[in-house]
Amino acid sequence: MASIRLLKKDINKLAFDLLQECFSYRHYSQELSEDKFDEVIKKIVLLRNELILRANHPETDADASSMKAHYQQVQLDLLKLAEVVEELKQ
Repeated sequence: MASIRLLKKDINKLAFDLLQECFSYRHYSQELSEDKFDEVIKKIVLLRNELILRANHPETDADASSMKAHYQQVQLDLLKLAEVVEELKQ
């Protein structure tokens, strides 16, 4: 991981790209319900906020190896954000 700043930029970029994809899918899809769309948008925003919070506030009394593991877990959880959009198509 290069830096926390780059990690947060990646989180924001992916979240905003996914939101854009959701709005595009809603525009071109007639079978998508409004409730399902709202639910997916809320999940994306909540996951984005949680990931940014975890990136900003790691464990304060942790050593270097556990800090590295913490940020690697944040990066892995970033992939879960991409899986949320698949719920639109179900």
